[in-house]
Amino acid sequence: MKKKLLFCWLYMLMIFPLFAQMCPGGGVDFSNAVSFDPAWIYGCNTGTSCNGGVAFDNRTACLPVTAMDACAPAPSCGVVSHNASNVWYKFYASSANAVISCFQNTSLVLGIQAFNGGPSCGTLTELGCALSSGPSSGVQLHLTGLSPGVLYYFRIFGSATPVSQRTGLYCFCGSTGLGNYLILPTSLGSFTANAAPDKIVIEWMATGNSGQQIFEVQRSNNGNTFNRIATIAGDATALSKTYQYTDALPDMGINYYRIKNLYPDGHIEFSKIISAATDQKNDFALISNAASRQLKVTVGKPETFKLLNISGQVVATLHFATGTTIVSTAQLAGGVYLLQSTASGRTQKFYIYS
Repeated sequence: MKKKLLFCWLYMLMIFPLFAQMCPGGGVDFSNAVSFDPAWIYGCNTGTSCNGGVAFDNRTACLPVTAMDACAPAPSCGVVSHNASNVWYKFYASSANAVISCFQNTSLVLGIQAFNGGPSCGTLTELGCALSSGPSSGVQLHLTGLSPGVLYYFRIFGSATPVSQRTGLYCFCGSTGLGNYLILPTSLGSFTANAAPDKIVIEWMATGNSGQQIFEVQRSNNGNTFNRIATIAGDATALSKTYQYTDALPDMGINYYRIKNLYPDGHIEFSKIISAATDQKNDFALISNAASRQLKVTVGKPETFKLLNISGQVVATLHFATGTTIVSTAQLAGGVYLLQSTASGRTQKFYIYS
């Protein structure tokens, strides 16, 4: 009987820390911060115990080193000499506002300090700091201006005059706006390009929301080399929205387009490539090569052309023999230009990228 009781007692000692007390990342380095799990707040909305929620520990068993992590700025709340035993968490903001709310037991005075930046030592900036008024009183830190989908850090620490009140058990109760995963990227739904005689209208639908993502409209005349022609800020408040851009200066013939998505966390995605052709009628062919800064002009008979800038000023007068002639545009500044036939008056636009 005694052996059975001893076995049960040892068994409880082994499982209690695993299921009743969780040890988050700690020590003197925040690189091993633990991802915040929204499930931790379940069942602990009142009282000074977790009431079925998940209990955490910043005592010696979980955190052998009690010194505050020197890689992060000292908390702006409380007294620096009273702070000890910091344990670290990280989260992806799920909205612009977040609340980190904790209850602690009667032996602990709790502090919360949140940061952006990281994870390298010395790269964190404090976003906010809050300190409990005493043991078992609870503490809340309200954060605003967060970017959904961006990774943030915070640490829990003890802060009290008595050393005994700097460590203990605590749990998260009522915390909001904290996620443990990156928000799914915006996905492009429909993506179309509709041509008119002298312009092409590009339209795409974005579904989902990744915060302040940027849409970069890119164009190509060969389907391989693309250049940016517009940058459009995404609407962080819309879960589904249709965007539109009018390319008023398309190349003659087939134009290729794609959308480059830039997300708040720095990663990039590209859409599929679509195409559309303008319906300009000309008695000469013009191909503009932005990469080599050259024009390829093909005429059926010898002819004189005017090279105009967007203001209509004559930049140069060019004479072409029958066939194809390559003209360097290296000496021209970036911008919109027109090549005009003096015989027919027909004009084609092209763009030189700076």
